[in-house]
Amino acid sequence: MDSNPKNIFLFLFCLLFGASSAFSASVKGKIKSTNPPKKIYLFAFQGDILLDFDSVALKSGKFVFNSKENSFPRGMYKLGFTRENSSSLVLGGENVEMEIDDKNWEEARFSNSEENKNYVQYRTLNTRVNFEMRVLETKYRNLTPLAQKDKAAFDIGLRALQTKADSLMKDFQLKLISFQSESKDLYVGKYFKLLSSEPSTSAENFITAEDFEDLENLRANVWDNRVSTLFQKFGDSDPDKWVILGDQVIKLTRPKTMAREIALRSVAKALQPLEQQGLNAAFEIAKRYSSEIPGTRSTEFLKQFPPGPPSVGEMAPDIALADRDGKPYKLSSLRGKVVLLDFWASWCGPCRQENPTVVKAYNKYESKGFTVFSVSLDQSKEKWLAAIAKDGLIWNNHVSDLKGWGSEGAALYQVRGIPATFLLNKEGKIIAKNLRGPALEEKLKELLEP
Repeated sequence: MDSNPKNIFLFLFCLLFGASSAFSASVKGKIKSTNPPKKIYLFAFQGDILLDFDSVALKSGKFVFNSKENSFPRGMYKLGFTRENSSSLVLGGENVEMEIDDKNWEEARFSNSEENKNYVQYRTLNTRVNFEMRVLETKYRNLTPLAQKDKAAFDIGLRALQTKADSLMKDFQLKLISFQSESKDLYVGKYFKLLSSEPSTSAENFITAEDFEDLENLRANVWDNRVSTLFQKFGDSDPDKWVILGDQVIKLTRPKTMAREIALRSVAKALQPLEQQGLNAAFEIAKRYSSEIPGTRSTEFLKQFPPGPPSVGEMAPDIALADRDGKPYKLSSLRGKVVLLDFWASWCGPCRQENPTVVKAYNKYESKGFTVFSVSLDQSKEKWLAAIAKDGLIWNNHVSDLKGWGSEGAALYQVRGIPATFLLNKEGKIIAKNLRGPALEEKLKELLEP
């Protein structure tokens, strides 16, 4: 062997470099595209956030990404021309090969990858379940008109749809558990665990601080789903419980960390359904996110959330709409009284069911300074007036612009679901929202009885 020191150094360098390359991971493949760009990009998930990870030249539709270390950081990625035009994939220590057609990004074909083979099985199942759930949702919408015409038939149909939905989700969860068992040594095993909802879990251990401390868990784009499942499974359809559970999730993370950012974003998204009940809990969490972790990302995220209805403690915005005689009538004209601002409509079943409670409260406390200001989201004056008469809504304060969901009053209070109520004190300040059943009478007793 040549003993020249320079040659020995070159030999050792090549040996070391070759060894390093041999143990690095790669993802390579080809893409079918009629107008390919010069580069293709690799993005890494952190929760629902897609971060720039790497880019390479695209040559004759072919590409190769090599890991900087022995493997890619294990997790979920996207590979494509942009964040939107890209394919999901799992990367780690495997040498992944894939074929893509830019007309259908999420149908990429993989070879030489156990991780992605298992992920594609899940993706196929998830697509089928989502399709079947959409079919059930369509059937529910078609069934809804029966709620007023034939309540018994509606209830029977609703139970049948609920049974199908429960069976579908049960089978989906069992399949996820099976996927998890088959993938226990793979990254997708962790991914499936975060997606699953095993019967033995409790609200306390469904999401833990250890889950957030595992950096590989943070590279899964499933946290929105995980937190939403927590609310649905343990929140008992109670908005207050959802808010409490969301706060508990956030407290599991350390301030100013990626885990805290993921927790804030996922909790805000999972609270969005409460907007339909006139609650702005999602906006408040998004606002907290922009305060705790200021920057472009949190600012843009906050823009996705409407400010929501006025909060307890704020002065109630004034409403001026036409009354039953077509004359302008202002909410502020009732100052000096405790007022229930009630958004309702003749076609709203839950509103009509709640009306007897409101009538009872009015009859009991009207003499002590309580009244109701009813804002109808009707479009038909005849149906509006008929419902007032039939339900015995005997107070004078009825207004509507007959624009349905386009009501200026509803827009002012960010009402997206009815019934929606706001209780105002004598000064016109909001002191409670969405009091139902006995809760309304209990609050009025507190305010108006000595």
